Amino acid sequence: MHPTSAAFRFSLKFSIGVFVILSLWLLYLDWRLVVPGWLKYGLLLINLVTLFGYWRDKKAAEQQAWRTQESTLLLLGLAGGWPAAFVAQHWFRHKNRKVSFQLLFWLTVLINTAACYSLWISGWLLP
Repeated sequence: MHPTSAAFRFSLKFSIGVFVILSLWLLYLDWRLVVPGWLKYGLLLINLVTLFGYWRDKKAAEQQAWRTQESTLLLLGLAGGWPAAFVAQHWFRHKNRKVSFQLLFWLTVLINTAACYSLWISGWLLP
C-alpha cells in the first residue's frame, strides 16, 4: 500500500467524520430551538456556495483555467462556510497542503467561531 493513499484515506475519513459531527450538532441545536431559522438556512447556503467554490477552483486548477482567488475562498470560510471548506479541502484534495493557506484558513475558523460565540453569549443569535 502506498503511504500517500493511506494518508489520503485517513484524511478523507477524518473529514467525513467532522462533517457528520458538525451536521449532527446543527441538527441538535435546531431540535433544541437554539438556532434561529435565518441562521440555519444562511449557514446551509454559505456552506453549499463554499463547497461549490472549492470544487470549481480545483477543476480550474486541473484545466489551467481562471482560478478563484484565495482571499475569496477564505472569506467564504470566514462567513460561516468553514465546515464545507474543511471537507472540500480533503474531498477534492485542494488547498490542504499549502501551509500559508492553511494558516489563514484556521485563523478564519478561529475568528468565525469566536464571533459566533460572542454573538450567542450576548443574545444576538437566540431564536
